[in-house]
This record gives sequence, C-alpha cells and structure tokens, in this order.
Amino acid sequence: MSESDHRFIVLDGLRGAAALLVISDHIPSVIWNIAPSRALAVDFFFVLSGFVLAHAYGDRLSSSMSIRAFMTRRLIRLYPLYILGSILGALLVVVQVLKGWMQVPPGEFAIVSFFGITFLPCPPIFDWTASAPFPFDGPAWSLFFELVANLSLAAFAFLRRPRSLLIFLPIAALALLYFTLQSGTFDMGWKYETFPGGAARIAYEFFAGVLIYDFWRKGYRWRLPATAAFALLFVVAMGSALTPGGLRMAWDLSMQLVFIPLIVALAANAYVSGAMARLCTTLGDLSYGIYMLHIPILIATRLATNHLFGDDQVSGLAMTLIVALLATIAAAVAHGAYDVPLRTRLAKHLKMRSGIAD
Repeated sequence: MSESDHRFIVLDGLRGAAALLVISDHIPSVIWNIAPSRALAVDFFFVLSGFVLAHAYGDRLSSSMSIRAFMTRRLIRLYPLYILGSILGALLVVVQVLKGWMQVPPGEFAIVSFFGITFLPCPPIFDWTASAPFPFDGPAWSLFFELVANLSLAAFAFLRRPRSLLIFLPIAALALLYFTLQSGTFDMGWKYETFPGGAARIAYEFFAGVLIYDFWRKGYRWRLPATAAFALLFVVAMGSALTPGGLRMAWDLSMQLVFIPLIVALAANAYVSGAMARLCTTLGDLSYGIYMLHIPILIATRLATNHLFGDDQVSGLAMTLIVALLATIAAAVAHGAYDVPLRTRLAKHLKMRSGIAD
C-alpha cells in the first residue's frame, strides 16, 4: 500500500467517539459533570481534518490540482449530509409551526432556507433563530469554518509550508487566546456572539493538523496503543472536572493548543486489527452522519417523548443514549443508501463533464 493510500484506522475510531461526545454536549445529563470539556471533541475534528486533508491533497494542491477541483471535491463530501440534516431540521420547524408551538413568519422561513441551501450562515436578524448561524442544523457552523479553512489551504501555498506554519500558528494561537478570554469559554463559533472566536479556533487547530502531517510524512511516527488513544480523548473531555474552577479555562486552552494536536500525532500511527479495526472503521464511516443528523433526531425525539409521556419525562442520560442509538442507526442508513451513492454519482458526473473530480 502506498503512503497516499494509508488509512488512519485509529483516528477514524477516535472521530466516531468524538461525534458521540458531541451528542452528550447537547443533552443535559450526568455526563456534563463527568466530562465538562466534552465540546473539545469539535476541536479534535478540526485538528484531524487538517491532518487528513494534508495527507490526501497536500501534494496535489502543490502540483496539479486546482482550487476549483479541490473545493468541488470538498463540497461533494460535505454537502449531501449537510443538506439532509438541514431539510430534516426545516421540516421539524414546519411541524412545530403547524402545531402552534412556534411562530415563524413564512418570509423569514424562506430567507433562512435560502441561506441554508447555499451553505452560508444566516445573519442573526430573526428572534426564533436564537442567534444560530445555521438554525435548521446547528452543528453546521463548524462545516462552514471547515470550508473556509479548506479554501485557505488550497488558495495560499504558504499555509502548506512547515516554515510558514511555524510563524502562522503562534499568531493564530494568540488570536484563540484573545477570543477565549473575551468570551470566557473555549466553546466558540456556534452562535453569533462568539462567531469570530470560532474562526480563531479552526485557524489554529486545522493548520496545526497540517503541520503535524508534515512531521508524520517525514518519519516522526510515534506509536500510541489504540486503547491509550481512546483513553486520552476522554481525559481531554473530563479532565477539567479534576481541576479547580479557576483553572478550567487554562485546562481547555492547553487541550486546544497542545494536547489534542499531540493525540492526533501519537494516534496517527497506532495499530489495531480484527474486530477493533472493523469497529474503528465503522465509527469513522458513520461519524459525519452522526454529527450532522443528531440535532434533528434529538428535536424529533423530544417532541415524540413529550407527546407520549409528558414534558421532560424522558431526559438526561436516558435521552442521551436514545439519541446516540437513533443517530447511529440513521447515520448507517444514510451512509449506505444516500450519502455514498450520491457522492459517487456526483463525482462521476463531474468527471465526465469537466474533469473536476480528477
């Protein structure tokens, strides 16, 4: 197997575990006490994305692949599940309006839908959107920043050069520190009040992943046992529970700036086989679907359980487990019946018409 075909199986598994952690971040439960820094799973996504895209496209971007071809590939990868989650979220808004549980003027719904279709953040001009850049499927805020980082990787050659990154990353780290102190939290980007902080968050982490890949390619490949890699991911999420309140921000920043990139670097060369390898591969395949579909599933589950059993009778850990199970099933169905076939068809169509997919 050539280096370009290398599959980072343990990192795939970690990505799936991180997606499940994100679910727990959206449902109040005992997990919030055990893992108060669970939202750092998104930061893991950002670092991992930079690493994987540098591996898959770095050399081609520096030689023959155009910006247009690269961004087309990225849109083919991200858009199908994004639009599926957004459509489900929009339908749930319609259901709640018809039931009289929400009041959403048709004109406002149309405007938000336009921004949703175009993969652009909707300005915070309507009360019912709660200052969310993507009201129909909240986690899409990170995909928007992901695309901006992808475009920057393709458009600016210096962001693919290790020496330039050693200058860029300290500047990005200072920006992340500034916005974190200003916001009082590392968990920035998912609402407009902290939107600039989300940009700083991915600017540092995505390109830290790019730099880590350069070290990996040059042979710096430390092997971390797979079980230790998973354990470290959960230590990242829960570690601030063990620190005094005044030090929690310091813990979270150290995770973003140092330890999450270090986990990616150490786990990149981790080895698993047999059932564990199959589990990691499955988790990796389903992780994006879990991430994009869990919010509509959570809303639908809450509406259904509240109707059947009364308001908030099913909540906490029980709700978390139900949503995690349903999101995993939905991701598996969408992966096999919708996402992979659609992406394959789109790639073939574009290749036939213009060669963009090459």
